[in-house]
Amino acid sequence: MKIKKAILYGALAWVLIFFEVSILMFGLKLTPSSEYYYITHIPLVAIIISFCSLLYFRKTKVDTWEGFKLGITFIIIGIILDAIITVPLFVKDYNFFLKTELLISYVIGVLITTIIGSIRK
Repeated sequence: MKIKKAILYGALAWVLIFFEVSILMFGLKLTPSSEYYYITHIPLVAIIISFCSLLYFRKTKVDTWEGFKLGITFIIIGIILDAIITVPLFVKDYNFFLKTELLISYVIGVLITTIIGSIRK
């Protein structure tokens, strides 16, 4: 695994998801309590994670294990950036990490990166 490259694309995924959530919440006025938020957010997260995974796998050895490791790396980077930026500046509550949509996003991210790693073999 190319750790620097994985960290870079994990950070890119986090930034894109951060902007996506900001647009949903502030631009479209959707709140996480709204079903329309989830109908829009979950597919967009899947697309963003797929995009960043495909960028990472462009010139990298690909297999299922590599995809799984990339997904875990994306989660670690996401947690670190959320702990540094999202929680202190916007949420103000570290229980944010126990929110259902965040946990679902983590699972989706690992599944997508693992599947892409497996398919691109």
